[in-house]
Amino acid sequence: MSLLAHETKHYPLMLAIAKGKPTMEQHLESLTHWDNWFADEKPIHVIRFFDDADSLHPPSGAGKVTKKWMNEGADNKFRAFIKHMMIVVPEDQYERMKNMSVTKVFGIPGGIFPSTDDAFEWLAQQADIDIFDNDDAWRNDIKETIRAHLVEKLPK
Repeated sequence: MSLLAHETKHYPLMLAIAKGKPTMEQHLESLTHWDNWFADEKPIHVIRFFDDADSLHPPSGAGKVTKKWMNEGADNKFRAFIKHMMIVVPEDQYERMKNMSVTKVFGIPGGIFPSTDDAFEWLAQQADIDIFDNDDAWRNDIKETIRAHLVEKLPK
């Protein structure tokens, strides 16, 4: 069972949470969520959380669909509205992914991290993040939101 969830509870920090190999339907729904985030035309920060290795592999055909979506304006919206994007990958995948560049791919500040704590530490070092409490309670609340999404989708 796969999960691709989008959370706005911590606005302006948005969460995209993935577990298992996504379906094309989930991928298309994900693009709609991104469009909805961009529709407000306000600055946001994004944590993309990948729970396992399977979640890092998009469905067949997703690259073509995503490229078309980006070419139709999403690429400009990424640069206009996303101030930081942190991609959290499973620790066992970090070594092979750590040199990938969020800035080169998306044109925005960001990085690849082996944990949410590492992503929070990086975010705390950025000059324009005074909108966040960035304390332990805030961080723990975000981690709990991620955990809740992952647990609610587990088979019973």
